[in-house]
Amino acid sequence: MTTPKRQVELLEKNRPRQERAKRTYEAIINAAAELLVEVGVERISTNLIAERAGITVPALYRYFPNKYAVLHALGAVLMDRQNEAFEQWMESFSGGTDEQDVLADIYSVLKLTYDVTRDMPGGLEVSLALRAVEPLRELRITSNRMVSEQFAAYMANATGIALDEQLQLQCRLGVEMAYAVVENALEDSALPEEQLLREGARMLHAYLDRVIST
Repeated sequence: MTTPKRQVELLEKNRPRQERAKRTYEAIINAAAELLVEVGVERISTNLIAERAGITVPALYRYFPNKYAVLHALGAVLMDRQNEAFEQWMESFSGGTDEQDVLADIYSVLKLTYDVTRDMPGGLEVSLALRAVEPLRELRITSNRMVSEQFAAYMANATGIALDEQLQLQCRLGVEMAYAVVENALEDSALPEEQLLREGARMLHAYLDRVIST
């Protein structure tokens, strides 16, 4: 008999409205980001977060039921920033057909995503936690699904390809490949960031060109 997975409460208890409460909420989120970098997702705890934020554990529990809810909120911040970068890119997408223009466009979205992830405290660690920690994975999956649906709609409109399940799947794979390139550039400092992102752009261009030609 299979034991059902225990559901972890991920929703925040209270969204702060008063300035003092907002400052406490931000202190909790910032503390979690710092600790995620310093001690890792396995060792982080509500006790450590509360201590770093300068509050009591009961005070933390007024906002979050457990450490996973804090990390979920932190992950939502990263996903929002990455999605905003993608939407910004979509608005300024040149739509050129010349190979160099297309490569430049793909590189620009990789670089935008790289920059917002790098600039957010604990951005890489949050990104990796969204893949590794079971209660947090659905947040990443939902966000990536939304981005790939937007991208598929754009591809269909720009190229005349039918917006069907095949295109949705192909665009989802392209989005996952893009995030993998960005994470690799952030995770391994021995790799030249600029070169890696440009090689990633070439890889994605080759794949998307195949999608259009199929």
